[in-house]
Amino acid sequence: MKKFFKIGCGAIIGLFAIAYAIYYYNYGSGGPTQAVKFMNTGTELRSVTFEQIMPDGKLEKIYTIDSKIKPDESLIRQVPPGNYKISVWDTNDSLVKTSEYKLKLPKADESNYKLLRFDLAVDKLLVLVNMNSLYGGNAIADHMSKAMGTKSDGIKIARVYDGEFPFLIEEMYTIRTIIDLEEDFPDRIKYGNVVYGLFAIPKALPKDQLQNALIKEIAKKTVK
Repeated sequence: MKKFFKIGCGAIIGLFAIAYAIYYYNYGSGGPTQAVKFMNTGTELRSVTFEQIMPDGKLEKIYTIDSKIKPDESLIRQVPPGNYKISVWDTNDSLVKTSEYKLKLPKADESNYKLLRFDLAVDKLLVLVNMNSLYGGNAIADHMSKAMGTKSDGIKIARVYDGEFPFLIEEMYTIRTIIDLEEDFPDRIKYGNVVYGLFAIPKALPKDQLQNALIKEIAKKTVK
């Protein structure tokens, strides 16, 4: 009887251990976390893994993040702070790029829900544009129709981020309206409202072609 009792207890403990491992894998230790938006502006399926680098320099055996993202899709996950080895893999599970990144919270004891963005294509510049000057008479569609095919001096670039690394859009912009990559622009904006748009532009593009590339990307979302 005692033997069966021990076996039963061992089985129950084993199940609890497995359940805890699964919970930890999906949700972390329960401490404060950073919201990370994984994006894929490329044309093929990409995978991303986050391996935590321990104080002794060794890698944690369990991936903190192990996710697949289809083209033009995104995924938001909560990630605990720490030092990470970030790896991006292609559709054949071949390594595309690896780097190290230290994820820090603005306040060490509080979770941060302002998105840290990371593009798995790793070949783009993410350009933040002040859109207000492109709303002619507060409407954007007609204004953009006239601007297509020409170089517009009205584009005001606020920031340019390197998509090879995670980036956080500064609070001075996020207190305004941010239109993300997958979102459409409103046809009109209210007086006094400041609107910023985020666009992905190939890094290999010559600088003198940036304005026209932005015009085309904006037109895709505004000119029907």
